[in-house]
Amino acid sequence: MKNLFRPNASLPAAMLLAWLPLLGSATAAVSQKDTVRPIHYEIVKRGDAWQLLADGQPLYLNGAVGWSHFDVLRQCGGNAVRARASRASLDRAHAHGLRVMAGLPVRGERSRMDWSDPQQVAQQMQTVLAVVEELKDHPALMLWVVGNELDWIPPGIPHDPSLWERLNDLAVAIGRLDPHHPVLTVIGTGRYQQKIRQIAQSCPDMDLLGINAYGDIEQVTELTRKHWPKSYLVAEWGPTGHWQVPKTKWRVPLEQASSEKAQAVQQRYTKIIQADEKHCLGSFVFLWGQKQETTHTWYGMFRDGKRTESVDVMQYLWSGDWPANRAPAVQRITISGFPDQRSVYLSQKGPYRATVDCSDPDGDRLTFHWDIRPEVEIPKNSYAGGLEKRARPIPGLIGDPTTQTVRFSAPANSGPYRLFVEVTDPGGSIGYANLPFYVEDRVTVVPPVEFEPLEVY
Repeated sequence: MKNLFRPNASLPAAMLLAWLPLLGSATAAVSQKDTVRPIHYEIVKRGDAWQLLADGQPLYLNGAVGWSHFDVLRQCGGNAVRARASRASLDRAHAHGLRVMAGLPVRGERSRMDWSDPQQVAQQMQTVLAVVEELKDHPALMLWVVGNELDWIPPGIPHDPSLWERLNDLAVAIGRLDPHHPVLTVIGTGRYQQKIRQIAQSCPDMDLLGINAYGDIEQVTELTRKHWPKSYLVAEWGPTGHWQVPKTKWRVPLEQASSEKAQAVQQRYTKIIQADEKHCLGSFVFLWGQKQETTHTWYGMFRDGKRTESVDVMQYLWSGDWPANRAPAVQRITISGFPDQRSVYLSQKGPYRATVDCSDPDGDRLTFHWDIRPEVEIPKNSYAGGLEKRARPIPGLIGDPTTQTVRFSAPANSGPYRLFVEVTDPGGSIGYANLPFYVEDRVTVVPPVEFEPLEVY
């Protein structure tokens, strides 16, 4: 498909009718709002290094993905947030001195978008440009995002081959309507080498590229530098993903404890993100808040408003200073008699004893809370936890859930469960861990699972 905004390209009538009123209104709007001047952002190459400039001044992005705790983000040294393109999001960010990488309402095939239907494409273009027209002069606006991982269609269905060219058309249209804010699309890491080559060829008008990467961040940033001719930012990153970690013998993922996650965050930032001074414009850590995805603890950097060790790490990385009160360090849970975390099979007989390996950097007295929950069922075609329901604790199984070591009984029904612990200090910070186990009437021998290496497609 040709770029519809290039000379001699034939523009479908439906798209022309949809776009012209918006493009025309933009010209009128500029003349009527000559007293309002948005910050002008641009990406420039100086020598062999790329920079993001805000009104001519270099800007490195210390950002987070999230919708809460903006005051803490600013206090930690953050300067940007990745959020939805809405006036409410921009107003809240602006009130805390944050810039916004704004996600436009670009619908993908997993939401029944048909990129080969000219009418749907025209309608989506009209919707997107209407949002751009409304928000382009907002003082918090920094970057426009056209789509997040639009090539991923659960359960791995191939995407429309015209996807990247359609997104390039969006980038061109937005750039004509708003020359002050660069445009990018954000991609995940599946089949990455093939994908980055396609994007480099089909999206020449994208100003930069956004990458969502977790355990494979080193490999994909290297491939990006090799195949993408412009700058990039890491639009989402954090602990190792639930699809990238070792699994139990019944095939559920083993989640890192909060200290393991904090260590991974620190290493990935210093050795990969911050180390790429020539191509990477910054990053947005995930998630500045909390959510359900595989478990209720996997990606959130906060628990019921309490800071985790990963928040402390980001404050140190961004500002150079640790917080006055540091979060508890939690390493792991162990159940007596079960040294292999991949193979914890329990019976209803019990009881069992579990302990959490933890400490506090400030020497604070710690408090504990344990619970047992069923393994979350992942609905078919769920994307990013969107269809998942948080598991509720099962009461009456733990003798005293407020101590570092607990005695507990297994649930009465067979099946997969997790034992959770939260460790809190008096300053309002928290650490956590969980351990999967399987309840059977008769403990059976299951062949061991060979762990797959991380792959970059």
